[in-house]
Amino acid sequence: MALPRRQVPQDWASQLLNISLGKRVDIEADQWLLGPIGEIGGISDRFIENLAKSHNWHIRRDRPNVGLMDHFDIFTNLEVAIRQEVIDFYTQTSNYHLDVWTEWKQAVFKAGGHLIHKLFSKRIHQLNIPQSSLDTALGMKSEIITLEDAGAKIFHRVWFRRLVKTGEVVYSGIYSTCFLPDGTPCIKVIFPLPQGSATVILKVSTDESGNLILTSKGKRYGDPGFYFIVEDHKGQLYKHFLPSFHERIYVYVDKNQTLRADHTMSLRNATVYELHYRMQKIF
Repeated sequence: MALPRRQVPQDWASQLLNISLGKRVDIEADQWLLGPIGEIGGISDRFIENLAKSHNWHIRRDRPNVGLMDHFDIFTNLEVAIRQEVIDFYTQTSNYHLDVWTEWKQAVFKAGGHLIHKLFSKRIHQLNIPQSSLDTALGMKSEIITLEDAGAKIFHRVWFRRLVKTGEVVYSGIYSTCFLPDGTPCIKVIFPLPQGSATVILKVSTDESGNLILTSKGKRYGDPGFYFIVEDHKGQLYKHFLPSFHERIYVYVDKNQTLRADHTMSLRNATVYELHYRMQKIF
């Protein structure tokens, strides 16, 4: 029987659940889904240091004009092109300051979120969403970290975010693009977890004004959506697709020409949690 490595009981149990409900990863066929995974214990930016050390890469931080992506050239099948203000944010993310407002939509979801925060997120410093708007009252520190070789070739781009008020790590997300098995281009975000990752595959579309719409809503393996990747004690990887969990990110310019984003998380058809961002270019 496939079992996780020995570790904190709640992490071991959650990994066992994902192994039991998931499928074995085919290293060749599932390359579109794979990427770095975390080690046992807290994530924070420790995984960045270990990843860089294992490949002899350099860690570059706090540089201007660095984005989550270099370009959107693979998304050529859109009916309306992505507007330039949105492209500028994704390709020069380090030049922006973020203000954030958050909201739990129902009391039962808020209670569940607090439990996950206590058992997992706060301890491992990953997917640690703010529990109230007071947490984000002073803003969120946004940092783009790149892992590069000696020739300045970038291998990974990490969006590392902390709450200014408490210093808590909100998340470390590795951003890239991928092609689904059917050839659809998507944005891929990997959140390393102990002995695995949470990987979100986002389908790209636009509205009539060229504002960006990212959705992780699919029905089966190979679709956009939310996946857990877990490594067992023998090094075998497993993938578990969660069709009931959806995200929608709408990045747009409002009527006052301010760049904003609305991030909605849902279980089936019920909205669980919302984050609202205002992005201001600071240089």
